Amino acid sequence: MERRVDKRLGLVAALLGVAALLATVSVINVTYWYVNTTQPPVIKYVGNDTYVMNGTFVKANWYYDPNTGLNITSVYVTGVPGDIVNITNALRVCNNYNTDVKIRISDVLLLQDFTVTYQNGTTGSGAKLIRYMAVKFVQPTPPPADPIVIIKDGQPVDTTTDYVTLPPGTCAVLGVDLIIDANAPYYKTLAGFQINIEKVPK
Repeated sequence: MERRVDKRLGLVAALLGVAALLATVSVINVTYWYVNTTQPPVIKYVGNDTYVMNGTFVKANWYYDPNTGLNITSVYVTGVPGDIVNITNALRVCNNYNTDVKIRISDVLLLQDFTVTYQNGTTGSGAKLIRYMAVKFVQPTPPPADPIVIIKDGQPVDTTTDYVTLPPGTCAVLGVDLIIDANAPYYKTLAGFQINIEKVPK
């Protein structure tokens, strides 16, 4: 009987020892996190068409948005009412990183619509006068299977492209196709769109 009690006591003592060991082991790992800055892996530049006819058909600049902390690139494209305009080099997106980077157009939305007076004297939505607008990857070649986002009658209908891969030191070139309704007024801004470019390391 004593042996059984001794065995039980020994087992209880061993379990209590393990529990005490687990309860007393506490490890604290201290880490310090510092935030640094570097040149962004992808940088946007104005396209070569900004130099055609002193930027008559395409202009670009950038500004800092204090609310989001982002650098916003504004691209201004001009169409001729009733004509088709093809801008082949509106914006360049370049990889200054030391590894491949994949980019795509990931989202398109109507940012601002303007009320304008049409040539026939009526007023209405400026965006609806943009009968067709396509932002597309012109380079690299060959382009991805889906290289284009599309806006019809002022509304985005195809808002993403496939990814293109940019090796270090290379650029993607974006172009724009425009068809503006013949009733559009001259020298007026019709609408603004937000077109997001997503970039990820390969």
